[in-house]
Amino acid sequence: MPTEARMFGGEAAATLVLAPDPAAVRQARAFVQTCCRSAGIHDDARETAVLLTSETVTNAFTHGRSEARLSVTIGLERICVEVGDDNSRHPRRAAQDPDALDGRGLTILDMLAAGWGVRDDAYGKIVWFEIDARTPHGAAR
Repeated sequence: MPTEARMFGGEAAATLVLAPDPAAVRQARAFVQTCCRSAGIHDDARETAVLLTSETVTNAFTHGRSEARLSVTIGLERICVEVGDDNSRHPRRAAQDPDALDGRGLTILDMLAAGWGVRDDAYGKIVWFEIDARTPHGAAR
């Protein structure tokens, strides 16, 4: 599980490769928590970033069926988290079933992230989201 931290252009960035193991979701949350705390990010924005990281890493393991590549970039205004996996299929919104135990990840991203999206990369895809680091709850208002 190699990690890398770097600074560029006033932004701090760190990466972590996670084994496809449910216990690695906890490691991803702790990694984002540490990155945000080190950058002095407000508690609410930090917790939003941690929650959304948990959702995206869980989805990477469930649907990507590979290791997850986690990247956190923190600037003065934004926290950007990217989660890559080896599956090139983009996520699609599931029909909402109030009794289902899953299928709410994209809805949670819509509600809490300032922005999010998916892009292809050489290995599969990257799901990314941004949190506004200046507001208490993280979403752009």
